[in-house]
Amino acid sequence: MSQNKRRIQTRTCVVCRERRQRIDLLRIVRTPDGQIAFDKTGRMDGRGAYVCGDAGHRGDNSRGQSIDRGKLRHALKIEVDDSMVNLLNEAIKSHQAE
Repeated sequence: MSQNKRRIQTRTCVVCRERRQRIDLLRIVRTPDGQIAFDKTGRMDGRGAYVCGDAGHRGDNSRGQSIDRGKLRHALKIEVDDSMVNLLNEAIKSHQAE
């Protein structure tokens, strides 16, 4: 009697450190050429970091917070400036609007 139970893939959000299912998180990638991009497919080459879709992580809330650049910098091992964070926020917003 073999049971084919697939293990649920979990990942940890780099901002709040909460473990969630992989499909519930958004992936940000440092590509091999050093660029930072939002990964819609979850399969881009490069070093990835996962972020919750929560508004507090992306600056959608009234306090105006954004993705913590320090935590993202540590996870991706690359310097992250405000313009990159703003571009990531816009890409995530447009993805969630689809």
